[in-house]
Amino acid sequence: MEKEIQQRLVLLEQLRSEAEGIQRRIVEMELVKNELQRTIESLEFFQNLENDVEALMNLGGGVFAYVNVNESKKMLVDIGAGVVVEREVGEAIEYLKSKRERIEETTRKLQEVLNQIASQMEKLQAEIAKLSKEAEKGEEKK
Repeated sequence: MEKEIQQRLVLLEQLRSEAEGIQRRIVEMELVKNELQRTIESLEFFQNLENDVEALMNLGGGVFAYVNVNESKKMLVDIGAGVVVEREVGEAIEYLKSKRERIEETTRKLQEVLNQIASQMEKLQAEIAKLSKEAEKGEEKK
């Protein structure tokens, strides 16, 4: 009986660890999604501009420079693996919206897996409680 309880406790700890990893991944995905949303909003601003615009460019290390954006209708978009392509602002927005949708879908799937793990953990906890009570009853009879 003690061995069965130990096995379930080990499995419960493994599930808990897996759930924590999935939760961290969900938080990371939400951060990326929020960054994409801010970028989409910025691009929509550029899309509606008629003239040149002065903007701040992040040079890194907390240093910014004023720049004049002469061509605000085309953007360079990182499409992955370090590949950057020129896109019209509208195309860039659509690309980022598509990327955001993929992230949302991945987040939904991760949440489903997390819910399944939580369900398994509840079952294991109930089994452990039941086995513990049975073990206590067995000890009382001795």
